[in-house]
Amino acid sequence: MYKILIVDDEKPAREFIAELVASYLPDSEIIKIDHPQKVLDSLQTEEFDILFLDVCMPGMTGLELLENLRRKGKNPYTVLVSAYREFDYAVKGIELGVVQYLTKPLYREKVYETLRLFLNQMNMNTILLTVPQGILRVNIENILAIQTVDRTHVKIYTPDAVIPCVTGTLSKLQRLLPAHFHYIRRNSILNYHAIAASNLKWNEVVIHCKNEKVTFSVSRENMKELLNWLRDR
Repeated sequence: MYKILIVDDEKPAREFIAELVASYLPDSEIIKIDHPQKVLDSLQTEEFDILFLDVCMPGMTGLELLENLRRKGKNPYTVLVSAYREFDYAVKGIELGVVQYLTKPLYREKVYETLRLFLNQMNMNTILLTVPQGILRVNIENILAIQTVDRTHVKIYTPDAVIPCVTGTLSKLQRLLPAHFHYIRRNSILNYHAIAASNLKWNEVVIHCKNEKVTFSVSRENMKELLNWLRDR
């Protein structure tokens, strides 16, 4: 079940988007909010799969709200909605990881296309990562491990590089990854297919990144799960 957040001070726009989402993704949970401050006041601990966000709202713009959410480590698939075709809005949105930009008046086909693209991303073998330079598309199987950097950022190991500053949290990213990505500690997720070696005595595993060995410590509890997985291979 997907969780959808619609933030728009115009009731007709909120209801129109909600109606289309409900018809296209009938099992989704849809939350409609008319003021950006309410998102910060009451939904700080919530996680959302898709965010439809109006740009121009009283008290706080959609982009300002998005900046606040990003600082809190929230990284939903974000669609900006605006009555204005402002290039600056689109550029700033891209910097904040916005995936699409819809202009009002909204049309059924455009909203459905947005939802189709979202589902395609969920079903493809790639994942979109928000980095300081914008959006980075990475093949899922090239993700070897993920580690927490701080409350709102992680770093990702790939065969060729370490991506040091990715917006998001481990829990949010794990929801987008296949079943062979597991927590090995509270601050680390490992692609079990990437394990190059293991040291059972010291509860450690090794991956190869940039032609070098990188060692990760595994908690005792998670080491039991890893051992069971290795035995079943």
